[in-house]
Amino acid sequence: MVGRIAFLVVALLLIPASSAQQLGAPPAIYKPGPEIIAELDEAARNSTSAAGVSVTISPGITVRRRLSGVAQYAVLHPYSVEIYRILEGSGTLVTGGLLIPPLAEPTGNDDLMRTLNGVEGGISREVKEGDILVLQPGTPHWFANIDGDSITYMESRVRITTAPVRYQ
Repeated sequence: MVGRIAFLVVALLLIPASSAQQLGAPPAIYKPGPEIIAELDEAARNSTSAAGVSVTISPGITVRRRLSGVAQYAVLHPYSVEIYRILEGSGTLVTGGLLIPPLAEPTGNDDLMRTLNGVEGGISREVKEGDILVLQPGTPHWFANIDGDSITYMESRVRITTAPVRYQ
């Protein structure tokens, strides 16, 4: 009897361990490039959004396409750092300075201030495929010009502070 109980205890202890071993870590989130492009193309077909169109890969990670034929929002995120990697296209990105008032109506997102009037006093840079930009919390940014039809970039946005950073 004691032998059976000992066997059952050992068996029960081994089952969760072997199950955890088999499960392991979750796989990477994967979205093939052609699928991302197809989704961006579909979204852009009927869009006139000043924010462009985007495909969310995972929380905080998107691929965004901004179209040259529409007005562009100048924005800042008081709580988040953003990292852009330009994937396709080129344009002029203005960073720093101040958003030019009046600001657009609030969106309900406390991490977004925006205007259709651009940025005053920032630094203009020509950006192109392969470039990487890091935008600190509170840094206004705006595509003042988009060469050709569009610019596409991967955007990583991570909320890093509980106190807003505002230079505005």
